Amino acid sequence: MKRTRILLMIGLLVLVGMAFLAASPTAEKQYAALQNSDITATSLEDLRKSIDTLKRAVVREQDEAYKNLTQARAKGDRDAYREAWENLDRLASYQMTSAQTDALLQRILALDEPERSEYAAWLYQTSPHYKPSLTLDFSAKDETYSYSYRQQIRREPGSEITLPDSSQIKLNSARLGVLVGWGLTPDEVTYQPGETITMSYTDQTLYAIYQSGVRFVDEMNKTDIFFEEGKVEVPTPTSGDASAIFAGWYDRTTGKLITDPSTYTVEGKGALFEALWKQLAIEDVTVLYYDRTKLPTNTQIGIGFSYTNTGNVNLTGLKATLSSESEYVRMLKGELQLGRLSAGLSSTNNSRFATKSKQEVRGEANTFRFIVSDSAPAGTVLPFTLTLTNDRGDSWTHAFELTVR
Repeated sequence: MKRTRILLMIGLLVLVGMAFLAASPTAEKQYAALQNSDITATSLEDLRKSIDTLKRAVVREQDEAYKNLTQARAKGDRDAYREAWENLDRLASYQMTSAQTDALLQRILALDEPERSEYAAWLYQTSPHYKPSLTLDFSAKDETYSYSYRQQIRREPGSEITLPDSSQIKLNSARLGVLVGWGLTPDEVTYQPGETITMSYTDQTLYAIYQSGVRFVDEMNKTDIFFEEGKVEVPTPTSGDASAIFAGWYDRTTGKLITDPSTYTVEGKGALFEALWKQLAIEDVTVLYYDRTKLPTNTQIGIGFSYTNTGNVNLTGLKATLSSESEYVRMLKGELQLGRLSAGLSSTNNSRFATKSKQEVRGEANTFRFIVSDSAPAGTVLPFTLTLTNDRGDSWTHAFELTVR
């Protein structure tokens, strides 16, 4: 009896599903209805419902056509295979036309917010003909120089776009000058470099605006100094962080490096200099296999560490040394060769590759080695100094303490 009821329920569900499919309008009928509708007079909400219904019908029938295609291929039925392909091709054509898209967009732009943005987002996701673009025109020219380049961005209307700043433009600053903004016209700044704007509803072009002068940008100290004309005074930045070593001013577009401010003279239309900082962060010091507060005596102990190049200059010829002033510590291996570490990357004393994320010390390869004398009283605090140096003589130190068990 129970089994009979279950079978009846399954049969009823199948019948309901079949009735639903039979009642659902076909994609062909939906598309024909859309073509016969008056885009300019029908309410936007009714149009949206009609088009969304068409999309659902197309997806449903495409799924069925793909299923038929697979079955026909498996059976070797060429006629059924061709018919399935023709159905897929026909269904792909059931889209909003360019003329319909333009008519809808005109009506949408006449709306107030937030309806305008909501309908524009729907149109962007629905019509293949609505893909507004933002063109960034980097072009510039004068009597001796001409450069032409445009970048096109396509995004959903209302989405955020961050405009390029000076650091992202690799054009010769001595010829162009310095980027001072982006304009809706080629001669007036509308937006600042690096400013975040929203994607427009229609195609727009922003023009890069350059100006003669010399700019000094220091990201560490968050300073931006611009000399429009006249005498240029090269800044001498300082940092409250002892690990930061100033290495000069560098113009990546021309390769010009200033290490001695007294020798600098302006060339051409100007320059864009960024402050170079050599900076190294010595992070986790790891005692291998032992608690750093309970070191054993008369046992070889290994130590590793992780470190990150937090500056914007690549560091080469890196070497690490470990020392201790404690009479109870005897160093067995107090120097490690590390090699090169590019700006922004992290590594450890024995990593094979540097990465953008922090790494952990693994294994005993290329680690410091030392022994604590068995004459060290329990609880003795042992001071250590870890020093990293590069091939230019710069150094970074990190002091830490370990305790005898």
